[in-house]
Amino acid sequence: MNRQYTAALTTLYQARYGILIAFLIYAGSCLGGWIYADALSFFQQAASGLAGKFAGQVGSNFIFSLFLHNLVATYIVMCLLTLWGIVPIITAIGNGLLLGWIVVTATGPSWIEAAAMLVPHGIFEWPAMMTAWGVGLWRGAGYRFSVDPGTYFQRWKQSNQVFFLIVLPLLLLAAIVEGRGHLSGFFPG
Repeated sequence: MNRQYTAALTTLYQARYGILIAFLIYAGSCLGGWIYADALSFFQQAASGLAGKFAGQVGSNFIFSLFLHNLVATYIVMCLLTLWGIVPIITAIGNGLLLGWIVVTATGPSWIEAAAMLVPHGIFEWPAMMTAWGVGLWRGAGYRFSVDPGTYFQRWKQSNQVFFLIVLPLLLLAAIVEGRGHLSGFFPG
């Protein structure tokens, strides 16, 4: 098992610039969503659809549905559909803009309310998302800058190791924290 984690950490090291780029794009998009929330009102439909997907679910069903949604979304962007790194970048931009818009819409421009709503599960979810987007970016384009890029299958195998050993556990913890917070009434909607 140590060999598997060592290989996953090696892949993270190879994808480090992709992860940094994903973080910077996501952070900038969050800020853009926060600042230009009035111009992004079309996100209302997307947010309603996403909230409707989980509406009426209780207990472990809510947590499992949330986990499964995030798991499938990150796996697709990280391991299946990188499209030269374009899909991970578009996903980071879209998620960032949506999050910035939701924070302003749900809490107003209060940093304290926004942090209380996002940080408990974000501690686990953000690293998982940045890793997924960054490794997806590395698989799609960044490997071209590696000394030993390996084959397409090798990169796919490497990304799967990172996904199952690092991203999946982080997403599970995030779903549990977010699900418990939602069910206890701490998180709105």
